Amino acid sequence: MATAQMGGMPGGGGGGGDNAPAFSDPKFIDKLYEAGGRAGRQATDGVPIASVRIEGNKTISENFILSTMQSREDRSFDKETFNRDISTLYRTNLFRKISPYFSETPEGVHIRLIVEERPIVRQVIFRGNERLEDRMLTKHAGIQKGDPLEPITINTAKARLIELYQDKNMNQVDIQVVSGLKPGDRDVEFIINEGPVERINTIQFVGNHAFGSDLLKARIKSRDARGGITSYIFNKASDNKLDADRDALMAYYRSLGYFDARVEYRKEYNSRGDFIDLTFVVDEGQRYTIKSVSIAGTKRYEPSELLPYMKLKANDPFLQLNKSYDEKFLRDVYGAQGHIFCDVVGELVYQPGNQVDVIYNVGEGDVYRASEVRVRIDGDHTKERVAMQPLDKIRPGSIINGPAVDSAERRLRYLNIFNNDPSQGPIPSIKIDRPEGSYPEDDLDR
Repeated sequence: MATAQMGGMPGGGGGGGDNAPAFSDPKFIDKLYEAGGRAGRQATDGVPIASVRIEGNKTISENFILSTMQSREDRSFDKETFNRDISTLYRTNLFRKISPYFSETPEGVHIRLIVEERPIVRQVIFRGNERLEDRMLTKHAGIQKGDPLEPITINTAKARLIELYQDKNMNQVDIQVVSGLKPGDRDVEFIINEGPVERINTIQFVGNHAFGSDLLKARIKSRDARGGITSYIFNKASDNKLDADRDALMAYYRSLGYFDARVEYRKEYNSRGDFIDLTFVVDEGQRYTIKSVSIAGTKRYEPSELLPYMKLKANDPFLQLNKSYDEKFLRDVYGAQGHIFCDVVGELVYQPGNQVDVIYNVGEGDVYRASEVRVRIDGDHTKERVAMQPLDKIRPGSIINGPAVDSAERRLRYLNIFNNDPSQGPIPSIKIDRPEGSYPEDDLDR
């Protein structure tokens, strides 16, 4: 006999056992059920559903709960359907616990769901905000009327609001949750002290020796007042932007081999707290040089054939630009021979004495021929024929040449008959897939 078995507190033996009383009076059974007795935790598949009763709900209507369920009065009970109903109710995130009980009578199975609701947000209130409207705050907080009221959600909303104000250059914002975190709360209320809109008066650098302050200032997005000329234009101070500037300066140093470089910033406020003198404090460290350059994973070429053409050389200062060039060079060398999916990753191995080994790991992949060339374009047939012209020798059966594909893509864009503005829609591009039926040429002459 198929049964629906649900977890929870043990109930009475509604299914009837050897020791169960043999009640036969339907009226007595109904009264017993109404009193909460003989409520079992299982029911028989195929038995008609006599009733579905919801208990424990306070703010969530019974109609909403019943409309979410497929197990309804006058339908046959099915444990799989009922289990899906319970899962659907839990996914609404409106309930902490749902305890089902069943009572079978001659007229069918009575279902009783005892639910424990999650607190629901009645309203979200913002007080003290003058520069930002409630609508914007509600959107960024991510919490609104009817949502489950959870402390973690409210604290996350507070963090989002602080981040929003910082993005708007109000770095001194203070936000307090005065309602919503205590048991019994249903309203969520934020008290906001926005603080001033901060602006940058001056930007200075200290500790920089390898690069001048003007060069470093060009690497960041924050701008100062230019001696008072632009005191209220382009010089708003956002802590989030300052953090990004700090990271950009460290990335710049490290791209030039200063792997130990550290950058922090400090702010000094004027008497009103709305203008700051910004100072980036730089610890450059020592510049790393290249101890050795090697290539691993190659089969088609010997490393000695490729290394003379690499930009990075032993004993030279490390340059990220040259490393990127070398990676592209290796991909192009293999791509020209049909290894269109060749993968190249330059690995840095740090050595004592501010040196670094550079190892280019090459995954050659197979050589591929084009099995089919398709043109997908919105337009007339003439444009399709024109689009094939820049593809030159890229035809079915030909070995796919990576650099030739790149050149063909550029020529497509130079035609100026297709959209070349990404903001206006897709721009011409060539995509290469590994279609079923394409064949690698593993035994080509080298």
